[in-house]
This record gives sequence, structure tokens and C-alpha cells, in this order.
Amino acid sequence: MKKTYSTAFWILCIHMLLFFVSFNLIFPELNAYITQLNGEDDKWLILGLWTIAAAISRPFSGKIADNFGRKTPIYIGVIVSVLVSFAYPFFLSVTGFLVLRFLHGFSTGFQPTGATALIADIVPEGKRGEAMGIFSMTISIGYGLGQYFSTAIFQQFQINGLFYASGIFGVIALSLIFFIKEAPRPKVKVNFRNVIPKIDEIFAPEVIHPTVIMFLTATFAGLFYLVVPDITEFYGRDEKGMYWGVFTLCTIGVRFFAGRFADKYGRRINLNVGLLFYLIVAVMCIYSKSFEVFIASAIFFGIGSGFLSPAIFAWTTDLSNPKYKGRGIATMFIALEIGIAFGNWIAQFVYKNDTSKFVEVFYVGSVLCILGLLYMWLTKQKTEK
Repeated sequence: MKKTYSTAFWILCIHMLLFFVSFNLIFPELNAYITQLNGEDDKWLILGLWTIAAAISRPFSGKIADNFGRKTPIYIGVIVSVLVSFAYPFFLSVTGFLVLRFLHGFSTGFQPTGATALIADIVPEGKRGEAMGIFSMTISIGYGLGQYFSTAIFQQFQINGLFYASGIFGVIALSLIFFIKEAPRPKVKVNFRNVIPKIDEIFAPEVIHPTVIMFLTATFAGLFYLVVPDITEFYGRDEKGMYWGVFTLCTIGVRFFAGRFADKYGRRINLNVGLLFYLIVAVMCIYSKSFEVFIASAIFFGIGSGFLSPAIFAWTTDLSNPKYKGRGIATMFIALEIGIAFGNWIAQFVYKNDTSKFVEVFYVGSVLCILGLLYMWLTKQKTEK
């Protein structure tokens, strides 16, 4: 593996891990935080505004990545994230907090687009599935570690401690980018034409299939992002990040294997397997009567994600126009952001802070999985794996 992947690849993976730790540290406590600010009915906007901003910025980050290099949107994204993290303690109203959530979303609209395009540039074509498996594994590790350690940091330093810790991890992640070199590219003038995307540069139709699956699975995840902290409280537990900690441990175990599997047998098989595991998660949660069963569903959630993520990333890279790889990746990420926001909104609309309606949220999740499996079956071509 050392001969296959460069030092830049591993530095970028570590950077991605730290960046995801940074902004995920604060997530488990934000439902309670906005409730303290008297914004209980606006819970879905915590992720909703964040993902909407990310979706808006994707076309810009994709064009910037294609014209000015992959590292440019990475720098923009991480710097915005650091500044917003340190600003949270000074905005003590619901409106001020939500404005910062919107601004924070721009960071994840820029950084992952540049980082994913850079990974696609520096790995061999025949190893994309494996490489994306490793890369997405570091994302999951960062996501899980941030969520898992959130409770411990909160108990010691309260919510402001979480905000400052988020900013510090962002600074460390930013420092690593200086050690990564990317291939030289022709110089492009900095003007509106090279920054503002045209209509045909916003969406890459060639990546429609992985984009649809990304939207459906992101919507599924968006449901859980909203209700997991509240379900944890419902069962009388303080460990709001435990669910995602278990999720992470399980997804790590299959990411590397699943990436190789996708290279050998095709992206579609991975996606079907992942969607089936997501369906199992929804069914478990529908019939769950205890915290233990609910946490056990995170095992299957992690396995399903382990199959889905590397296949979606690799398939998007396969289908993207080589000259406009940033646009293709940005399209996939737009589906991710819109899906999470949509899932959050649906969960809030169905749940309405009424614990008796948790099960209805999971029925919605099961429908999303069935739609994904139907889409995979209906779009299958005889010559395609």
C-alpha cells in the first residue's frame, strides 16, 4: 500500500480526519443549545441552513478547484470553519446562532470538494475504489471521534469549550495543507468568469446515478442526525455521541474491504448491499423498545455506510468528465447537502418534538431505502456491473 499511495495522500487523509473532528464536535449538543436559546422548533435549521449553504457553494468550489487548483477551495473552507467556530460564543441569540450555522456551511461546501478532487488526481485509476474507501474511512473516523468525544469535552468545559475545541482542530487541519503539493496547472486569471459558474457548470449530468443514490442515502442520514440526540435523552442517557461512535467503529471495519470489493465487482453491488443494510437499520429502529436495540442499529448503519460511501465517491469519479472533475464531484456533494437538509426537515415535520412519533421518522427512512433499491434495479444496464 505504501508503494501505491503517496505521502500527500496520507497527509490529506489525516487532514480530512481532523477537519471532520473539528465541526462534528459540536453537533451532539446543538439541539439542547438551541433549545436553551428558545429555538426548540428550529432544530432542523441547525443542519438545514448549514447544508443549504454548502449546497449553494458547491458549484463555486467545483469551478475554483478546476480553474485555480484543488488546494484553493480547501484553504477557503477550513479558514471559514475556524473563524466561525471561534465566533459561536459571541452570538447568543437564535438568529445570531443560525446565521453562524449558515456561514459554517460554506466551509463544508468548499473543503471536501477540493480535497476529493485532489485525492482523485493523485491515486491510480485502478485503485480508486480502494483509495476512496480509505479516504472516506478517515472522514468517518473524524465524524465518529468528534461526536464521541463531544460529551466528555462538554462535561468538562461546557458548550463554549466545544466551540473553541472545534476551532483548534480546524487550525491543526489547516496547517497540514501546506505540506501537500499538487500538480502544476496553467495559470488562470482571477475574474468573475473563472469563479462564477455558468448554468451548465452547476450540474454534471454524467454523474446522475451516483448523485441520486447520494441524495436518498443522505436524506436517510439526515433523519437520524436530527433525532439521535433526542432519542438518547428519551432513554435517559447522556452519551449523545455514543450512537455515532458505534457507527464509526463498524464503518471503519468495512471501508477498506468495501473499496476493494467495488474495484473488483463494480460499484452497483456495493450500493445494493449498503442500501439493504440501511433498510435493516430502519426496521430495527421501528421495532426498537430499548436503548440497547437502538444502539445496535448503529452497527448495521456503519456497515451500510462502509459499503455506500467508497462506491458513490469512486463511481462519481469514474463518470466525471476528466476536464471538469471538480464539477462532477461538486454535483455529488450538492446531492449530499440537499439530502441532509431535506432529511432534517422531514424529521422535524414528522417528529415535532413528540417522542411518540419517533417511529414515523423511521418509516420514512425505510421508504427511502426501498426507493434506492428500485432505482438501482431500474437503471441497471446489461453491460454494466
